[in-house]
Amino acid sequence: MVFQSSDPEPVYPTQDIYHFFESNPFNVPPGRKVFVNPDNDEYITFGEFQLQTKQFAAGLQDTFDFKPKDVLAIFSYNQYDFGVPILGTLCAGGIVTTINHSYTLDEVVHQLKDSNAKYMVTTVDLLPTATKAAEICGIASHAILLFGSDDPASDKKSYKSIYTERLAIPVTIDMEEIAYLCYSSGTTGKSKGVMLTHRSITANLVQIMSYDADVIKEEGLVILGFLPLYHVYGLMNCLHISLITGTETIIMPKFSLPTFLHNIQKFKVTNTFIVPPVALALAKHPMVLNYDLTSLRHMYCGAAPLPKELCRLIEDRLGVYCRQGFGMTEASPLVACQRPNQRGPDGSVGPLVAGLKAKVIDTATGEELGVGQHGEWLLKGPNVMKGYLNNIEATNQTISEDGWMHTGDIVYVDEEGNWFVVDRLKELIKYKGFQVPASELEALLQTHPKVLDAAVIPAYDANQATEIPRAYVVPHDLTTADDALKKDLEEFIASKVAPHKKLRGGVVFINEIPKSASGKILRKDIVKLDRQNDQQETPAEGKTQL
Repeated sequence: MVFQSSDPEPVYPTQDIYHFFESNPFNVPPGRKVFVNPDNDEYITFGEFQLQTKQFAAGLQDTFDFKPKDVLAIFSYNQYDFGVPILGTLCAGGIVTTINHSYTLDEVVHQLKDSNAKYMVTTVDLLPTATKAAEICGIASHAILLFGSDDPASDKKSYKSIYTERLAIPVTIDMEEIAYLCYSSGTTGKSKGVMLTHRSITANLVQIMSYDADVIKEEGLVILGFLPLYHVYGLMNCLHISLITGTETIIMPKFSLPTFLHNIQKFKVTNTFIVPPVALALAKHPMVLNYDLTSLRHMYCGAAPLPKELCRLIEDRLGVYCRQGFGMTEASPLVACQRPNQRGPDGSVGPLVAGLKAKVIDTATGEELGVGQHGEWLLKGPNVMKGYLNNIEATNQTISEDGWMHTGDIVYVDEEGNWFVVDRLKELIKYKGFQVPASELEALLQTHPKVLDAAVIPAYDANQATEIPRAYVVPHDLTTADDALKKDLEEFIASKVAPHKKLRGGVVFINEIPKSASGKILRKDIVKLDRQNDQQETPAEGKTQL
């Protein structure tokens, strides 16, 4: 059975990303602020952005003989002008790959080599890694440019140093050509380059703006963006949407809770995009009550599951409906989202965006399933990726011959078209043949008043020859991290789930749950830590890893 949105399909752009931006569909005046640096109140206007992207594009062409399809890498923390070299590269007909600023040297080298990047924009702080990686990959020293000012110590120049008086004529690009190479999180093996085309990006832009049309029409919107702009969640929502609609967007270089709260108060922020760790803080941290957050109108949470109880706590505390959505890099990214100002069913990530088709299949037989039945989520639409760069095998495993993309997520849909994500296919814990969703247990643990955060992994019980669920828990108060709390948590879960979902692997206390910059639990890191613990300890004895 094929499902699709009840909303009318939007009219998709026929122009590449830069020409779509330059067409100015929202009639944004040139003098409007679009991106603001909260640290010093510097800003860039819509008109300045247009001018500088063309100056940068001309600089690439005149300084480096830059050609269409050449690849430029962005390796940086957030900057208020992050989008200038990005859109400037697209203006010159190039491709952009965005690199996680926390990557190790080996990870940066892998992405530079895999993407065949020849140019890089980075920051002084990241130069040691950037220059070494560039040397290994054969990127010329003078092809490394900086956000901010020139750096005499390293002889590296600002990206603005290549600006020319000549303004580039935007190169017209076929809609099926690659615009971005965003790398997947690499939960297994090395990260893969997701090929996002001009069609997939502009299609999802229109899908998002159509879905949120009523929000976009509101007066006086101010967005606060702390999401890493190298990640497609931030790249689309805090850069492209802001730019196209001309919405003033405060770009935080890095996240810290006090700064986040201060900026909401200072700039009278109306909209913000968050991830579950921030949702936890907004729901539970006492510091939140010290700031005036009454300007907030809209809050969106994505990148990882958000327990329904946290949504309620945030709404009760702040008076703001926290909408949950689901996206993935391979879908450019938005797939489904709860509607603005309309609370959907608890736990739902909302209906599909318009223009996207979906179906649910049995993971064992491939049979198509119907309403209320659990299976793997498959997607098909103009926002779906072209495939994985230099990885035909992974592409063929993910996208079928008839164009359906396997998400690897276990879901079901209700009769109203609301989607519920149960777990990741590869992260289900198999206890004696029963499937145990780790995310379900994590969501329950996070509702316990003495728990700040939690992750659940598969441990292995050799005596039973089966996986068993084990919880890693960050307690709200370290003084409560004792055997009594472990027992309390095990009994708490046992009272709320079927017997096969009990925490038979016990509870381990930990100071922090390792997560990616986008908020996803890095289970592979927890599993590695778990395996390093004394294998002779029994679950009954328990473990503490504070």
